[in-house]
Amino acid sequence: MLERLAADTGVIAYLMAAAGILGILAKVVNQITLNRLVREAGNMPKSTHRLIKLVRSKYEHACMIRDSVENTDAFVEKYIFEYRGFLFRIHTWRQIEILTVWFAGILAALGASVLYFSSGFSESVYQYIAAGAAEVVLLSMVMRLTDEPYKIHALKMYMTDYLENICTVQLRRQGTRERETIDVIAAENSSRSSRAAEPDVGRRKQEKAEPQAEKRAARSVKAVRGGAEPEEKELPINIEGEPREREDEEKEKSPGERQPLREEAIRQILEEFLA
Repeated sequence: MLERLAADTGVIAYLMAAAGILGILAKVVNQITLNRLVREAGNMPKSTHRLIKLVRSKYEHACMIRDSVENTDAFVEKYIFEYRGFLFRIHTWRQIEILTVWFAGILAALGASVLYFSSGFSESVYQYIAAGAAEVVLLSMVMRLTDEPYKIHALKMYMTDYLENICTVQLRRQGTRERETIDVIAAENSSRSSRAAEPDVGRRKQEKAEPQAEKRAARSVKAVRGGAEPEEKELPINIEGEPREREDEEKEKSPGERQPLREEAIRQILEEFLA
């Protein structure tokens, strides 16, 4: 029943046509996507394409964090193979192209086999074989004429060249300028803080010098007073209220003269006491 249905309605022929159309559609979509990417990658600094902007921003971010990207080729390939041009990725569309060629050949062989088992060798069997071979050759030529691996390689080369030779140098210069600016600002802030601290240091020194000057003045006053006190102590008053000069005069006198003077002084004291 399935053999008769396939032979009467031409389902296999329709499937072969759908496979051919799908293969050509996959080729067209991939070519439009790759041509646009190669064109945008050639003008990568000014490009507004979604993939180019993504790769550029991710690379700048990676360079700012790690200062450099060790393997730029792997970095670029990752984003190229993950990019979705229309519904599917570039690699998926390429696989569809290859699969349609195989499906066209398999469907042609299947249709010819069904007709052969249903009615033997006939003109329809040869038609299936000829149509299948023509479709396989056509799809293979279309797939080979547009060299997709070359375009993918050119896309990767343009992006890698820009990132390594232009973007990296610009980022390094920008980082150097930012460091120099930060150093200049830090130097200016330190000089301002030192200038602002100079009056405080002068005040502190002045405040420290004032107590020291007061202490020195007090010491000098005490020294002057200390020098005057012995002079006051050198002039004591004796019991009789006479100065010590008299005692010095008495000391200068001989012992024989001191005895009558002492007796006279004792007598005067007794008379004053008894009076």
